[in-house]
Amino acid sequence: MKAYHAKEIRNIALVGHNSVGKTILAESIAFHTGKITRMGSIEDGTTLSDYSANEIEKKYSIRSSLIAIDNKDVKYNIIDCPGYVDFIGETHSAIKVADTVVVAVSAASTQGTEVGTEQGFEIARHNHKPTAFFINKCDYENADYDKVISDLQTAFSSSVTEVQFPIGKGDTFHGIVDIFDMKMYTMENGKPVAKDIPADVKSKAEEIKNALAENIAGSDEELMNKYLEAGELTPEEFNTGFKKAFTEGSIFPVFCGSAIKGIGIHSLMDKFNTIFLSPADVKTPAIEKNLTEELTADENKPFSAFVFKTVAESHVGDMTFFKVITGKLTPGTDLKNGDKIERVGLINIVTGKTRHETNEIFAGDIGAVVKLKYTKTNDTLTDKSLNYIIKPMDIPKPLVWEAVNTKDKKDDAKIGQALTALSNEDPTFGYTIEPELHQTIIHGQGQKHIETMIEKLKERFSIEIDVTEPKIPYRETITSNAEGSYRHKKQSGGKGQFGEVHMRVRPKGRGEGYNFVDSIVGGSIPARFIPAVEKGVNETLVTGVISGSLVVDLEVELFFGKFHDVDSSEMAFKIASRTCFKDLFKKANPILLEPIYTVKVSVPEEYTGDIMGDISTKRGRPEGMESKAGKQVITAKVPLSEMYRYATTLRTMTQGKGWFEQEFSHYEVVPREVQQKIVEKYEASKGQEEEE
Repeated sequence: MKAYHAKEIRNIALVGHNSVGKTILAESIAFHTGKITRMGSIEDGTTLSDYSANEIEKKYSIRSSLIAIDNKDVKYNIIDCPGYVDFIGETHSAIKVADTVVVAVSAASTQGTEVGTEQGFEIARHNHKPTAFFINKCDYENADYDKVISDLQTAFSSSVTEVQFPIGKGDTFHGIVDIFDMKMYTMENGKPVAKDIPADVKSKAEEIKNALAENIAGSDEELMNKYLEAGELTPEEFNTGFKKAFTEGSIFPVFCGSAIKGIGIHSLMDKFNTIFLSPADVKTPAIEKNLTEELTADENKPFSAFVFKTVAESHVGDMTFFKVITGKLTPGTDLKNGDKIERVGLINIVTGKTRHETNEIFAGDIGAVVKLKYTKTNDTLTDKSLNYIIKPMDIPKPLVWEAVNTKDKKDDAKIGQALTALSNEDPTFGYTIEPELHQTIIHGQGQKHIETMIEKLKERFSIEIDVTEPKIPYRETITSNAEGSYRHKKQSGGKGQFGEVHMRVRPKGRGEGYNFVDSIVGGSIPARFIPAVEKGVNETLVTGVISGSLVVDLEVELFFGKFHDVDSSEMAFKIASRTCFKDLFKKANPILLEPIYTVKVSVPEEYTGDIMGDISTKRGRPEGMESKAGKQVITAKVPLSEMYRYATTLRTMTQGKGWFEQEFSHYEVVPREVQQKIVEKYEASKGQEEEE
């Protein structure tokens, strides 16, 4: 494949819900451009996009795939994205480097707009990318094109505009009418055939064309004057005006067809060439010293590129996918990544699992290199003379958390490195080591996402793990004053142990923290033992008293004590203070605090009653509800302890149409009956540990 320049390139992200046919759409484009001689199938595991063992086995996309295609002196970089929202990070990265986004929708869907459709559209709009729809599966028995158009307009905007419509549906579907060309396109003997629009739908096509021309002319004064004078726009004026409106986001065109039968595919590809943006038409935000500037795809400027994807390939190593923003790249070049220098080896043009070497790659194009040492997804690679970074993509917040333990303790030493490698590859997956909870927590976008990462741990790093429910970072505190003493005395021959402390505890305001007050006068405890007393208290604050949780918001005062000239020691006073503090804490009406999160749940209106009821069962407090993009967004405060695997619960309750996000809000007192269960569980676990 030759090297292409920016104006000759189309970078297109295919996004949407699972099972709408994105992978087959990409396959059909590859087939009808001659990239492949035979269309693969998902059932047989022979598609270009879904080539990994997991994808072939599961029969759905897990990661985005790049498919580079030549067509009429134009290069398409098609990025086929997974449909499951668990892998939404792949959609974020693809849209980041795409210049146009196509949201695939099924004509046979009975669900209306689905979560994957909405999220793909919203990510595209957030990134200011021109967005089109392709209604696939018009040949399916229960296809209803008009209903899908209505659903899209209701969910998103009246600017969702049909520029094609099908002729027939189900078994009778045999072609599409294209408003740009005012032709009907069908397939005969595997080739596209242009025909006159059938008489019974010609008036519909003319009505759509005239309305479109009016809208296009209305957005540009010069075009409006021409339209008023001539009563119509020339094809060139129509296409130019349409592209302007499309670029500005005032029109979201809807194409249609059948990817499996190839109907509508050639017409769609013609629009790739005429109205879809090239990298030369877009600007990319870059940040230098907290200032944002916009870069154009100028191959004469110093090199810069954005890394949008990292894939570990067996027997090859990490493959780094990048979009060239400025300049050009040749093998053997040294590039800067922050304060690190990377040497670029062979440059690859990638189609699925197939790689072809190239001697150069220009601004606007997408390529891949292997064996970079320091580079990960979301990084910027530049010429040594540059000091900016490409604005990183937004990383969605995690929705699912699991605690993990290695099945084989010898793997403890390498699991951190393995998890780091996976999070570098996929920034929507991450992990934290929680010393307070004594757990390693992994987090991601859904159970499928987590399961996939666990499979990768086993396949790539030979690490098997057990998954358990994460502990909750409760806080312990007190609500009243208490005073008392404790004497630690032990005599068993030889030197004994002696230390006596008298202490008071007082509650403090929420968030005011802890402090230790030394009120010893007259030397009742020698100064050299005071730090040991404080240390005994501090250690107990970390391990907790009633639930094993961190102790907060109280004051401890040491006001008296006794010592022995021979038997007193730092250890004796530490033990005495620890025991005294625990006794006083239990007398001071202790309470537990739990983390409360602000949860926003987006669902179709018909599910709001069920969701509100479910939130109530989780001790949640609804705070409000608003309409957004055809959905109801419920905001509530909910305890973290009630949110375990909520993503799965929500998807089950809403047939996959609901999604949510959550963010820490504050700590709040645990209800007495709930606290009692937590304390009893903690006491039982302590007893079990003592028996073992």
